Amino acid sequence: MPEIISIIDNKQCYGCEACYNTCQFNAITMKKVEDGFRYPVVDKDKCIECGGCSKNCPAIPGNMSVIKDNKYKQRVYSVRLKDTGVRKISSSGGAFTAISDKVLEQHGCVVGVVWNNDFSVKHIIATELYQRDMMRQSKYIQSEIGSCYKLIKEKIKNEQLVLFTGTPCQNAGLKLYLGNMDLSKLILCDVLCGGNVSPVFFKDYLKYIEKKQKDKVTDICFRTKIIGWKQHHILINLKKTIYQGARRDNEPFFYLYLKKYIIRKSCFSCSFASIDRITDITLGDFWGIDQVEPEIDDDLGISFVSVNTQKGQDFISSVTDKIMMEEREINLAIPRQINLRKAAEKPEKYELFWEEYKKFGSEYILKKYTTFGMKNKIRCLMKKFFEKYLNHKE
Repeated sequence: MPEIISIIDNKQCYGCEACYNTCQFNAITMKKVEDGFRYPVVDKDKCIECGGCSKNCPAIPGNMSVIKDNKYKQRVYSVRLKDTGVRKISSSGGAFTAISDKVLEQHGCVVGVVWNNDFSVKHIIATELYQRDMMRQSKYIQSEIGSCYKLIKEKIKNEQLVLFTGTPCQNAGLKLYLGNMDLSKLILCDVLCGGNVSPVFFKDYLKYIEKKQKDKVTDICFRTKIIGWKQHHILINLKKTIYQGARRDNEPFFYLYLKKYIIRKSCFSCSFASIDRITDITLGDFWGIDQVEPEIDDDLGISFVSVNTQKGQDFISSVTDKIMMEEREINLAIPRQINLRKAAEKPEKYELFWEEYKKFGSEYILKKYTTFGMKNKIRCLMKKFFEKYLNHKE
């Protein structure tokens, strides 16, 4: 137990919930702290100090050698789903749909992230297409794993095919939790992650939009393609109105996310931000591919797919009838994917940001740091005006 306590106390914890799933004595619960992230809490009266939680914690350096033992020669592809209708409603190139379709066709199950009614997110196990469809689209918010690892273990024991999708640290937690089990029926799939966003801060962001719009949020899409795949266009449906914005306009959520103010502390020391992956398949956006091969870019999305094991290669090869796939050099993706090079850099004012959030509340923060505030809005408009003016002069 001492090791896991030091991880929690130093905020190194990824929040993967492997320790929660591991403890047979119900001595660990996951509880939210002020910044909205969930951390394990140990009930010392129930804990027998068996060390199981420490053994399965991916934040403990000694455990990394157990899961970073991949000798397979990695292969990288750009991937586009042939079904353009589905690709339009996917965040990227639709690779997840092709892979998960194949799993469901084989009577397997897909484990991924869906919205809760309160716009938090959780992992569920899907055996039907309508459940899997809820997993499409990037969520950005850190999900609750709950008891998913335990349920996956039972399905593997019953020799049912399982596709698990999540962040690298969630995959690491699952891999450690399953230990020496035969994993031939498990496909591990991670997403290129820019950091886990605070669920509580995201809810405050939605509350502020509701206040501005004098309306109630009913639905969210982080990555519509209304103005193209590359623009990170967010659309929030309310009962009577809509709210929308894009990264190019410094939309407040994307601004704070890309500046890394609202991500978990442990993301700044992420052990998984490199080309060395611990999963069978890695998915992301293939940013920059349009500069190399513009003829394949229809602005509907192109997936980055890194195949990291022979199992992953066999599986991606089995869906080639549904996708357009071109092999690439990984160096083509590295310049535009910081998470293939290093962990996110902590902003200079990160601690101040959260201190002010706790002291003054989310509305103060949103007005001070983003274009929800008048000063920032004017500054952004002036910048765009001068950029347009200078481009026109040239």
